[in-house]
Amino acid sequence: MRKTKGIYIMSITVIVCIIAVIAVLMIKNLYLTNRSVRISYPFNNALFPNDFSAPTIIWKDKSAQTQSWKVTFSLKGNNQFLVKVVDKNYFRPSKQEWENMKKASKYENIEVVVQRNSPKETSYFSSKGKIKLKISNDSVGAPVLYRQIPLPFGYAEAHIDEACYSTYNVSNYQNPRHEVLDKFPVCGNCHSSTADGKTIALDFDAVTRDKGGYFVAKIDTQTIFEKNNYMSWSKLIGKSTFGLFSKISPSGRYIITTVKDRVISQKFEDMEKIAYSQLFVPVNGVLAIYDTQTKKLTELPGANDMAYVQTNAIWTPDEKNIIFARAKALPYPKGKKRYTSILDDEHIISQFIQEKFDMKFDLYTIPFNNGKGGQAKPIESASNNGKSNFFPAISHDGKWLVYCQANNYMMLRPESCLYIHSMDGGKSKKLRCNLPQMNSWHSWSPNGKWIVFVSKGLSFYSDLFLTHIDENGNSSVPILLEGGKRVGCATNYPEFLNVNENMKINMKYRYVNLPDIESAMNRGKLDTVRVLLKQYITQGFVGSPTEYREIASFKLRLGEIEEFKKYNDMADKLELTFNRGF
Repeated sequence: MRKTKGIYIMSITVIVCIIAVIAVLMIKNLYLTNRSVRISYPFNNALFPNDFSAPTIIWKDKSAQTQSWKVTFSLKGNNQFLVKVVDKNYFRPSKQEWENMKKASKYENIEVVVQRNSPKETSYFSSKGKIKLKISNDSVGAPVLYRQIPLPFGYAEAHIDEACYSTYNVSNYQNPRHEVLDKFPVCGNCHSSTADGKTIALDFDAVTRDKGGYFVAKIDTQTIFEKNNYMSWSKLIGKSTFGLFSKISPSGRYIITTVKDRVISQKFEDMEKIAYSQLFVPVNGVLAIYDTQTKKLTELPGANDMAYVQTNAIWTPDEKNIIFARAKALPYPKGKKRYTSILDDEHIISQFIQEKFDMKFDLYTIPFNNGKGGQAKPIESASNNGKSNFFPAISHDGKWLVYCQANNYMMLRPESCLYIHSMDGGKSKKLRCNLPQMNSWHSWSPNGKWIVFVSKGLSFYSDLFLTHIDENGNSSVPILLEGGKRVGCATNYPEFLNVNENMKINMKYRYVNLPDIESAMNRGKLDTVRVLLKQYITQGFVGSPTEYREIASFKLRLGEIEEFKKYNDMADKLELTFNRGF
């Protein structure tokens, strides 16, 4: 009996102890849940290049009473390498502290702990935010050139001078962002550069009216855009065209572009849609090659079938092949004489907005063959997969292809993610670096170790991120390019430039634009109007009926009747041949 009673008491004691432990754990969990400290950036296990400046540690604390926090950096073999007490919910190590940490870590983990600096916090009931950071043996070694643009897109279009081009130097501690072109005089979009980093090709709507304006200039501390390095896709083919997604070849001799293009372009002004305030989908287009030596533009056989929209093309590093996105094109309305680059059928636009119309792109490869083209072949795993595949970007050794995949269309897709495909074949795989919202616009670093990409994972004003790609095609936890954008601006079109990372590039746009003339006219500066109008005409860009009519309008307002008739007649004659259907 005594033995049985002892066992009974012992059992009750054990049960009580278990209940007590569970209760304590529940209380602690409730306590920490309601009063937790969580590090929101960097992400746990993020990998930093060895030439990257110190990140800002940012955390959230659910306790409103906290006055200060203790931030501890620990290395392998050194439990408290750096300890700081701060009164803000962020901390950034100094340049010297960060450099010392990188060297002392020997590229092992750096552990970061953030906890409340309060005597009321016991060691047991203490919430700690904890992450590990890693430092790569690989550097970036090159700046990123990208565009900043205000949102929504309708506002950006009306306030184009608030957009700019910038470069970002990851190793610059104080001022990593440099405004290359501080204000846009006209709309600017895609840009690309040669493999040696000496030449840039850039899409600028020259003199505000030519959507096909394009420039090829030497990269220097002063990069000038003027009539000597300007050309127009529209004037080369004699019809309005955007020249979408143009890419200069690695050697710089050729440019691949989309011509005879037609797009759906719809802007949304609702602030609830500010993150995705534009629907832009190419629905027609063929590929064409421009030879910078012969100055001739010719369509690429095998990628010029009007039954398809063929666009978004890139070069392989050896210039032997071209990779592009292809989908079934929308039929051009029968009997429509005038060709327009922007689709204006409200019913079709409504179907696209509601996504009742599918347009899924597949990635194809085609031989360049000195401009003779050949048979276009689908890329395994990046085509015919029930998804839309677009924005191909190939590594400089030609081994890896990284592209976007979404449910439909291309550009500004909330669900778009980055996938990687071996050019030797096999299945594509989703990269680890993808964040919850829109991952897109990516570019390889010149050393082939890193990819810069754009994501809305932290903000609907999209940010620039960096991820490492190893020899097996695996990506690392991404890191943010801090301070990469102005307030109220989104970033896009990032492209690495193969130049010294400390090189300060400045771009100059040397044109007279129609708004300049209109401004002088509104101020009653008639002599200035005459001077600017003469400069505008002699720049050599005038070539569309609209431009001639605008010149005629100014001549009429100046009282120059004969000149008015002259330019109006020129517009009438050009109207007969310009912008007709294909």
